[in-house]
Amino acid sequence: MNGRETKNLLRMKKIVVLIPVVIFALLYFDARYHQEYTVAGLRGRASLAFGVFIMFVVMIIGVLKKKQETFLQGVIQSSFLVYVFMVLTLTGYFILFREVAAHGWWHRVLHRIHEKERINLRPFLMFKQFRLGSTQVVGNFIMLLPLGIYVPLLFPKLSGFFKVLIVCFLVSVSIELMQLITSYRSSDIDDVILNTSGSVIGYLIYKFIKGIAINERYQNFIHK
Repeated sequence: MNGRETKNLLRMKKIVVLIPVVIFALLYFDARYHQEYTVAGLRGRASLAFGVFIMFVVMIIGVLKKKQETFLQGVIQSSFLVYVFMVLTLTGYFILFREVAAHGWWHRVLHRIHEKERINLRPFLMFKQFRLGSTQVVGNFIMLLPLGIYVPLLFPKLSGFFKVLIVCFLVSVSIELMQLITSYRSSDIDDVILNTSGSVIGYLIYKFIKGIAINERYQNFIHK
């Protein structure tokens, strides 16, 4: 295989990694946003397009920087992009740009902060309002659990426990700040606690699976 064929193969691998998230995005927007943004006017459609553009630019840059030397690497990267897209849709990312583009959005945010409208800074208040098995509690716990697995898998320099913890904590805080701006959902310190706790469980699952894989390689090596 010559150099040109190798480069073409590498490009194809990167395109294949992106295909699943593109398909998910098209299906989701057709089902969820088509009717809503048809009547939203030019500004509303432009805000959606801008949000989608930013998302895909970041994803493409990430894929270009990563190697897809094995089929498993490609599958992990592709599934991560689909996971990121799902989290963005669940947390109101695509509403963010429409809200910011609207007149007086900053005053609405200040008013919400002043009135503490759907804002909770008291830890563990959620557990007095919802059962442990409720969708609210379980959903927030599970949401960033995969991130605790993906971070050490895809970013070896961040594979330490505390580094993963900090990354997942910052992601959770960013989600709550985004929801504060959009009023899409409540901004709750308990969400951060649950998100981060879930990511810790995800990290422990990663370490457990990694330990099994290392042990199997060791056993195969000594029995050769």
